[in-house]
Amino acid sequence: MLRTILLSAIAALTLAAFSLAVEPTAWVINTSGESLSKINLATDVVTNDVLAIGSDINCYPNQIIVRDTLAYVLLSGTDEIQIVNLINETTAGWIGFPSGSNPYNMAFLDDDYLYVTLMVDNSLVKVDLNSRQVVLTTPIGMSPEGIIIYDHKAYVAVTAYDFGSWSWGQGKVVVYDTEGDTLLTEILTSTNPQYLALGHDGIIHVVCTGNYYDIPGVVFLIDPAIDAAFDIVEIGGQPANIAIAPDNRVYLAAGGWVDDGEVYAYNGLTYEIYNGASNPIYVDSGATGIDAFQDSTVLAQTFGDRIIRLDATGATRNTYFMGDGPIDLDFNYLPGDVNGDFDINVGDAVFLINYIFKSGPSPMIPAWRGNPNGDKAINVGDAVYLINYIFKGGNRPQIGPSWIK
Repeated sequence: MLRTILLSAIAALTLAAFSLAVEPTAWVINTSGESLSKINLATDVVTNDVLAIGSDINCYPNQIIVRDTLAYVLLSGTDEIQIVNLINETTAGWIGFPSGSNPYNMAFLDDDYLYVTLMVDNSLVKVDLNSRQVVLTTPIGMSPEGIIIYDHKAYVAVTAYDFGSWSWGQGKVVVYDTEGDTLLTEILTSTNPQYLALGHDGIIHVVCTGNYYDIPGVVFLIDPAIDAAFDIVEIGGQPANIAIAPDNRVYLAAGGWVDDGEVYAYNGLTYEIYNGASNPIYVDSGATGIDAFQDSTVLAQTFGDRIIRLDATGATRNTYFMGDGPIDLDFNYLPGDVNGDFDINVGDAVFLINYIFKSGPSPMIPAWRGNPNGDKAINVGDAVYLINYIFKGGNRPQIGPSWIK
């Protein structure tokens, strides 16, 4: 009954509707060039060096997260986050960290708080996004790197790297309660856990790179329902960055510095290895990062100043010539763009209603596109919120929690 009422309301209001369309774009940080570039994914046009990154030289951009019209760029060398307004391509502000703390990776809890690992300070910090200040620092373990947040818990990859001995101790994932800001438990892993990703089935994939010598890379699989590892993908080589595509293929950027860069792939549901150390997908030299787009293509960033776009077969679909040292990228997904056409319009409201009431297709990744009211759940309230925005000039859709499923 409610579905019928909502659809009837949409039909009655359609003439008054408006839309908000953007071009699908990958925003790229270049770590050596210390600059921001962009790729128009509709036209494949690259624009390099649209903005200088960092408040000083040797800023070492390490990660970028795009949230609607803002990009957050983590700078390990100058201990800060640069906030970029993507509409006018200017700097909108800064978030500072202790000098020499080496901020390494970040994850958003919601629109109010951000968590960042400080590798040299061996800590996890909580940032208030309204004041842009660190409000809490928690010791988390030696040399933490990657972090993801899922269901009010942060999962932090603690590498146990000792800068004095140049060696790794016992790797682990520390589980942290973001509601009480307390440590919950530790999950032991293999050597050098660096990056994590959340599968579409709710399983956490932890990439353990190994020691770059005689301990090969593996992926630990963690069930967040019990906060325990239950399986290992013995992928081999030296994998680091990870991306999980909508088709449940998991991709790993695995270096390859001397000759061709290497990308590995496995099934994110069955864990069958498609491409490992013995049969990698070859890209340009030095695969340093990898990200999955909504169409299940993946973009591998390489040390050869190129980004290689691969399809599900591992074939090269496009090669983009970038700035100096592309290291990470993110896409300009819109909150409220439920059907993934990079427009917020009546089609999104209908899509969401069919998903909620008729078991229609799920909102496109990332799932927060289907939570425009930001209440941490995808439900009828989001459909009503979209209808009010599209037809009544209501509040603009907001980004819900990054971990919403």
